[in-house]
Amino acid sequence: MRSGIRAATRVTVDGPRVRWTHEWPVVLRPTGSGPGGERVHLVHAAGGPLGGDDLALSVDVGPGARLAVHSAGATLVQPGAATDAPARWTVDLRVGAGGRLHWAPEPTVVSDRAALESAVRVTLAPGAAATVRETVVLGRHGQRGGRYAGALHVAVGEVPLLAHTTVLDGADAALRGPAGTAGARAVGTLVRAGTLPLPAEAAGESDGVRWAWTVLDGPGAVLLAVGAPVAVTAVLDAAERDVPELDGVGVVSPAEPRRRARTGA
Repeated sequence: MRSGIRAATRVTVDGPRVRWTHEWPVVLRPTGSGPGGERVHLVHAAGGPLGGDDLALSVDVGPGARLAVHSAGATLVQPGAATDAPARWTVDLRVGAGGRLHWAPEPTVVSDRAALESAVRVTLAPGAAATVRETVVLGRHGQRGGRYAGALHVAVGEVPLLAHTTVLDGADAALRGPAGTAGARAVGTLVRAGTLPLPAEAAGESDGVRWAWTVLDGPGAVLLAVGAPVAVTAVLDAAERDVPELDGVGVVSPAEPRRRARTGA
């Protein structure tokens, strides 16, 4: 049994140099470097997070630099052994002028009786660009899942672009009902912000998933997808590959499919 952990991890990219400091259990591993930019993977060395943990990550991409951030596997949020407090995960992403960031961790799975409060803040300088991908899955296969409250804030040139909050709870009949997720286990979000091509506003529905693109009042757009975990992942994968400006910044190609997290269909 362990008590709640407080840890802060930081990574900075300045041209070809990647510098980082990390605190267990949030560990960084450099996994690629080349003309297209740098790539790092997040590793939750002790599993979890567990209820009561308070974890933070700061990412600074310097002017003209490129970075892709992935994770080594799905993040499994579990209840704390000695507390009913939620786990907390705070991410601060900053990109300098002309920089490019691709944030695409594997899905976050919130198991039964667990709770996670997540906050992702993205700040882009003029001329910068980012794609920010988040996927939340309620429960492992056969579970209803716990509670998730996630805030996503994006600003470009100090001007707010997006303030979006997602609240999910596998034990809440209203949130699981027709006005919520309609029984779906996974919710995926993909934001394009800054100097990236914007998709046309569109919506669609296919086997196991519903999705919609919304163009924002500023240089950006957001894609929301709700459905089965595998189907939501497929929609986000396709949207990622439709951004040629991020070529070489860690976007998974059709020849190298994204490793599916074991979250069930």
